[in-house]
Amino acid sequence: MSWPARAESSDGKTSPEELIAAAHATCFAMAFSHALAQAGSPPEQLDLPAAVTFQPGTGITRSALTVSGRVSGMDDAAFREAAEGAKENCPVSQALRGNVELSVDARLQS
Repeated sequence: MSWPARAESSDGKTSPEELIAAAHATCFAMAFSHALAQAGSPPEQLDLPAAVTFQPGTGITRSALTVSGRVSGMDDAAFREAAEGAKENCPVSQALRGNVELSVDARLQS
């Protein structure tokens, strides 16, 4: 690990911030899938990129989740509400809360 690999050019190496983004996306996906299934609408497909913002001298300032998916029997409002719930309740969100701005942009595909 070197500073340029972390903050400037990764040169194909994974940074700690990328690992946090992957952990957050995975944790959220599991919580979201479970919530959808519990509501009687298991997802057919979910696409879920995550982006973590790293500011040198400050650290990680933001974790932004974007989820789009196909879910039968669910409207857009219910999909967004379930996404917000998963964002609030997944263990990685809980670990980051208070230190990092958390967001989720949820879009139901037709």
